[in-house]
Amino acid sequence: MSLVRSQSISFSLNPHETLLDGLERTGHEVEYQCRGGYCGMCRVRMLSGEVHYLEQPLAFVASDEILPCCCIPRGEISIDSQLRAELIVWQEQGDLFPVQQDLFSAELANADAQQASKKPNRKPRAKASAQPPTLPLF
Repeated sequence: MSLVRSQSISFSLNPHETLLDGLERTGHEVEYQCRGGYCGMCRVRMLSGEVHYLEQPLAFVASDEILPCCCIPRGEISIDSQLRAELIVWQEQGDLFPVQQDLFSAELANADAQQASKKPNRKPRAKASAQPPTLPLF
């Protein structure tokens, strides 16, 4: 697993994940089209580190640029990439992923178990009459 540092956060790539997949997963602002190194749309500036290309890119890249769609880092890297605007606001509030932080917490699991064990409070149904109600035709 490689450590990636952007302008906003640091994160680790999952096994078999390209840099673009990791940037998307963590909410970074990266444009892309081909996911194969053909168009060059996803290019970002690499500040430090080294990458390995899974496929040789056909798009032109400068010496300080990389195509995250078809590369994986070799060790720790730093890149010039920002989080999406709405995530920057959440990060400033200290709540980057508010729902996911507590998704598997013990408190929620206990609350769900208690809720499931309670019997639902239902009102008894009125018995259906033998004759259906009649409606005036006109």
